[in-house]
Amino acid sequence: MASIIPLPDGGKIVKTNCFECHAKCGVLCEVDKDGTLVNVKGNPEDPRSEGRMCGKGLSARAILYDPDRLRYPLRRKGERGAGDWEQITWDEAIEWLAGRVEEITAEHGAESIAYGQGTGRGTNQWTGRAGNAGGRVHHSLSPGNICLVPMMVQALLQFGMFPTFDGCDFDNADCIVFWGSNSVWTEPTYTSGQIGRSRDRGAKLIVIDPFFEHPLAAKADCFLGVRPGSDTYVAYAWLNVIMNEGLYDRAFTQKHTNAPMLIIEGADVPLNEALLREGGNPQAMLVWDRKTQSMVEIHSKDIDEDIEYRGTVKTVDGQEVPVKTVWLGLKERADQWTPEAAEEKCWVKADVIRESARMYAQAPAATINVFQGLEEQTNCKDTLQLVNCIIAICGNLEKKGGNLSMPFWNQMGPLTGAEPATQRELRVVDERASGSIYGISNPTCLFEAMRTGKPYPLKGYIMVQGNPLSWAENTALVKESLMCLDLLVCMDYYMSPTCEIADLVLPSTHWTERDYLADEVCSEWVFAQQKAVEPLYERKSDVWFWRTFGHRLNPEWWPWETDEELFNWQLEQTHAGVTWDELKEAWIHRVPQMPSREYEQNGFGTPTGRAELYSVICLVSGSKPFPEASEPKESVFSAPELAAEYPLTGVTGRRYPIYYHSAYRGIPHLREIVPEPQVVFHTSLAEELGIERGEWVWIESPTGRITMKARPSDGIDPRVCVIPHGWWQACPALDLPGYPDGMSNANTITSDRVYNDEYLTPGLRSTLCRIVKKKAGE
Repeated sequence: MASIIPLPDGGKIVKTNCFECHAKCGVLCEVDKDGTLVNVKGNPEDPRSEGRMCGKGLSARAILYDPDRLRYPLRRKGERGAGDWEQITWDEAIEWLAGRVEEITAEHGAESIAYGQGTGRGTNQWTGRAGNAGGRVHHSLSPGNICLVPMMVQALLQFGMFPTFDGCDFDNADCIVFWGSNSVWTEPTYTSGQIGRSRDRGAKLIVIDPFFEHPLAAKADCFLGVRPGSDTYVAYAWLNVIMNEGLYDRAFTQKHTNAPMLIIEGADVPLNEALLREGGNPQAMLVWDRKTQSMVEIHSKDIDEDIEYRGTVKTVDGQEVPVKTVWLGLKERADQWTPEAAEEKCWVKADVIRESARMYAQAPAATINVFQGLEEQTNCKDTLQLVNCIIAICGNLEKKGGNLSMPFWNQMGPLTGAEPATQRELRVVDERASGSIYGISNPTCLFEAMRTGKPYPLKGYIMVQGNPLSWAENTALVKESLMCLDLLVCMDYYMSPTCEIADLVLPSTHWTERDYLADEVCSEWVFAQQKAVEPLYERKSDVWFWRTFGHRLNPEWWPWETDEELFNWQLEQTHAGVTWDELKEAWIHRVPQMPSREYEQNGFGTPTGRAELYSVICLVSGSKPFPEASEPKESVFSAPELAAEYPLTGVTGRRYPIYYHSAYRGIPHLREIVPEPQVVFHTSLAEELGIERGEWVWIESPTGRITMKARPSDGIDPRVCVIPHGWWQACPALDLPGYPDGMSNANTITSDRVYNDEYLTPGLRSTLCRIVKKKAGE
């Protein structure tokens, strides 16, 4: 059936995809003969969502026609932040912007301009391309360090693919684990259906989360109410149980992980041929072959690797050195973390840890879904590496019902283009963290460069769908930094707090007003996300902006004259055999399976050709190749003096299924559901402080303080509080206020003092804080 269906009255139904979140569910948009969107409903032909829609998607018409939406390009006239604008044309906007970029580049160099986004609207690759096209450094001033990058890159290092997000095969799993994730709210329309079907046929469910009010907590077979940021202890305790009770998949572990790889004891570096003989290959890592009773190269065929080998070798310089397998190295670390030892650190009972580990490992097929609960921690590398190790040794990688690779994530490279040659040299980091694996500037260091000009000036910032006054830690300093810029450009739906202090504000089309490809987080499919109505007023799509602005500055990077040409090129790079016109006609196209699923023939895309428990690239990058049972850099255990003053561990980032991060609190029927920011903390603390439900309270940290309404609950550990993010927008239709100057913005209190060493991630999900009763008049 064609993707545009004529109606008898002259209207039409358009098959397209929602983008009120990253799920991109299939929808049917009904448009009348005058071109007005009159209704939106789910498309049952979508193999993922099957016609389900959430409140955000069903609000498409209200969002499209919201009178508060941006309509025209606006250029600042008066003082920054004074609200004095002049309306200009798009031609004027592009020429003015290109001229300013050229002026700043000529005076300060291309490295003085940053490009970025917030959530993005499927345009991650084009924002990245804009930064790479600058030719000096791509700063990527976006929240990638707290969203997707840590778990994606860590999986790529260990597996050569990314299987722990949209790669979870919930439909075929016998055990499902949600670990620091809440996909039934964040991607509800397809995840909830899969979970429901699997539970109906008897699949087990494990939820690991600090918030006892997680929507699946009460429905789980095992719920682990973990202390925020202590997941490394749970993961190592799982490994302790799985390894010592023999619950791992021995065949997969032996043949398809680097568990048998030999390392030098003490140094924890790989044993290679060059260490054993003159002229040996230093890249050839070794295993012990029981067939030949000798050491052979790890890629050798027809060998019987010993995962528990330990011995002594004589090196080429005559030294005798002890060696052991990666398996033994990992097991020695896991042996330190019995469930009883982990209990003290993670606040989860040992018997629950043991039961959940067995439940996962003994399932015929099990899948683990992780997300920002694990990412937004200063120890995220270790936690993510440990989860990947668990998936691998249990044989649930590239297995039906397990964790599968998905095409899109392995195909980003051609779309973003190559990084500049001076990327590493010019990225901006400091002693807080090197970002040894990420390779991008620390956003906090970039904000500081705006204020101080060190290590060199940062004068411009161009973003789409970005609101760093909501997503970046230590909001007060971020605002101070943005006020120092010579050029601040925002393209968005609404006049956000960042837009209010910009030099140029550009109106972005809603998904019903634009053409695009829906492929990110779309599993094995790509969809024609075609527009249902013509763009209203003078709104343009983010893709149009990057292509047009990019072509003006760097035509060799942006050669396409139309969006359709860009789509066709994108499809050539990632989905060979279909054009934009063909995709529009069919609406949906299934993508061929990735070669990595044929790992028995092709191996994994890692240095060893195997799923890596010991990460070779981490070692080469200056990080630790084995995961550590590490603590957040600021926690009740690692910073006891700070914790004495700020005893609660605050979890920011709580999601609501009706909002998309900070978006849509101005839509009346959505705002009615959650009308005000509410901090959740235990009823015993409320009684101790004399705080009533619904009372405005202070939430204070070493960084700052905010105010929210109190919601005492028994659904949380007394030592933890939950602080929702994204509150700034007013709802005039309901006479509900906005929250200016970060007064209820969770990131006003999050720290910019410490970061994850590898991914530059702040500890947004484990902020030391306290609840304070307000005094009269405050």
